[in-house]
Amino acid sequence: MTPFAVQAQTCANSSQTPLTKSRLDQIATNQGIPLSEVGVKFERFALSTLKPGNPIPQNGRKFKSSLRENKVGIGNVQPDGVVPLPVITTFPPFFQNFADAIFYEAKAVKGTLLPPSYQDYQILGFLDVLGGNPARAAGENPAIVFMTTSDVRKISRKTIAEATSRDIGVWHSIACEVAPLSGNLQLGEAALINPGVYFRSFRFPRGYGGPGTFGRI
Repeated sequence: MTPFAVQAQTCANSSQTPLTKSRLDQIATNQGIPLSEVGVKFERFALSTLKPGNPIPQNGRKFKSSLRENKVGIGNVQPDGVVPLPVITTFPPFFQNFADAIFYEAKAVKGTLLPPSYQDYQILGFLDVLGGNPARAAGENPAIVFMTTSDVRKISRKTIAEATSRDIGVWHSIACEVAPLSGNLQLGEAALINPGVYFRSFRFPRGYGGPGTFGRI
């Protein structure tokens, strides 16, 4: 991947079909999955397949967000997946892990671009927490990775602006259906939306996920 080129969200293979929420619901119905469970099933699929051989652990912890609390009285957020940010330099040789600096969030949705106000300012809460991570104080870049159905054509400009103001990388991967259409799914490569945050610190980000392995909800 070219480090500083904005990339469009694409399928892993040109023969695949971008997965809409409506099609995901249809697949769930065909498999006997209640529609009330589609979001959870999609989340588990995304976390387990986005990084081949290295599944993202499901997160059960809540993180305090004063911004979200001030907006709607909800004082925390709980991202779907949380992993450390590894920082490696060759000159001088250096390695450090910043805990809880990368959030992964799966969204099987339509009719939204995931603005900061989405779901009672959940997205703003994520950015608030990541902006306070020690990685940022050390001059590194926390990140949030959205894994979505293809209805989320792009991430909201307001979300990108909020993240960029906090030096947070925004990444986006969409799910697609593998041909022939039989319910087999794959996440495309996580595309970097705001490369400028890395350009300013001369970082070359990689390894945020995708193309994923084949899977089913």
